[in-house]
Amino acid sequence: MQETFDKELSRLLPASDEIPSVLLAVSGGIDSMCMAYLYLHTSVKIKFSVAHVNFSLRGEESDGDEALVGEWCNDNGIEFFSNKFDTHQYADYNSISTQMAARELRYSWFFMLMEKHSIDYLSVAHNLNDSVETLFLNVLRGTGLRGLSGIRETNGMIIRPLLSFTRAQIASFVEEKNIQYREDRTNSESHYMRNKVRNQVFPYFAAINPSFLATVNTEMRRFGEVEDIMEEQYKLRENILYKVENGVLLIDIEALKKEKFRGYWLYRILCDYGFNDTQISQIDQALNSQSGKTFNSEEYILVRDREYLKVYPAADEEAVPEVKISVFAKPANFNPKRASADGTLYVDGKKVTFPLKCRKWKPADKFRPLGMIGYKKLSDFFTDLKLDIKQKQQQIVVTTIDKKGEEQIVCVVGKRIDDRYKITAVTKQIISISLK
Repeated sequence: MQETFDKELSRLLPASDEIPSVLLAVSGGIDSMCMAYLYLHTSVKIKFSVAHVNFSLRGEESDGDEALVGEWCNDNGIEFFSNKFDTHQYADYNSISTQMAARELRYSWFFMLMEKHSIDYLSVAHNLNDSVETLFLNVLRGTGLRGLSGIRETNGMIIRPLLSFTRAQIASFVEEKNIQYREDRTNSESHYMRNKVRNQVFPYFAAINPSFLATVNTEMRRFGEVEDIMEEQYKLRENILYKVENGVLLIDIEALKKEKFRGYWLYRILCDYGFNDTQISQIDQALNSQSGKTFNSEEYILVRDREYLKVYPAADEEAVPEVKISVFAKPANFNPKRASADGTLYVDGKKVTFPLKCRKWKPADKFRPLGMIGYKKLSDFFTDLKLDIKQKQQQIVVTTIDKKGEEQIVCVVGKRIDDRYKITAVTKQIISISLK
């Protein structure tokens, strides 16, 4: 096993003139203690240290895990880092599961250590069983093509040199070398979905095909190759099917309709934005309907507009964007049209009454757009500008109080001023209005 491990490690570490440094994530369980032993005895030239996270989930058992790893490092002269977290408190505070909390805590701390100590790679002790379990969990959750390749051997700075070994091979090697480890009793329980797959489903597969892990591993590699091919095709479609402008994802509806497998490309574009299969199917159907439909994920809102599917961050609808208002004397030869190229609007400062008010527009609002004599409803004005529903929701107006004590709109921020407040030849004081 050591020889195979060394070959895997050499393959995962890019060739370099400098000796790479690796941080080992060691929990004290059988897999990570086996990995630590293999690193200690490897023929590959590396520098490594060990990091352990105590999640405070199993009381004295968790403390015992930390003690074992610390003692192993001390006995073998390995640099040891440890940290203790209140995982339940973190999960409750962030409204996430305990498993997700543990993942966020450990990886954020690992990456902090790596940056602080200039460590090149993080080595994690996932094995082949873990990867196959992940495949089936992904199928159950519905993660698309990317979920069919299981756990990848590399992911940025993360390497997984044990992925070619089964849990049984690791257990046999640990017994042969008399490697000390701590057993996590929760692994034998079936409360979590992964443990149900591990303890209840896999024994049936093994009875049907004793080598099913190797069989599935071959298929996962093929799926991984297919995923890589599709990712290349996906990148080729950037700026053809989709683009991002000012933080808004724009999906070209007509270009998408020309694709033979538009459902897949729509899924691939939107899956990173939290939309599920049912929603994406409904969005696909909306391509042939009129504009105006909206769809929401936890963090984004998608609007079916005329030419594009527009995906906006789901900002607080009650929040009013900040507006910057400045007052200054009119410069010589001032041209408000030329000066407002960045969206800043300019009005006559002597025609308004302070303080000015900034608020979101209302359905009953109307004003006199610059150049017009009569009034126009803001809703009609927005329609003329072909704003989608999300853009309409974000529009801000600046108002003043006239001599009759009535509120009047001075401008629609970033769009148009009211004709009554325009700058003329006799204007001496100017107010500039823009979004911060």
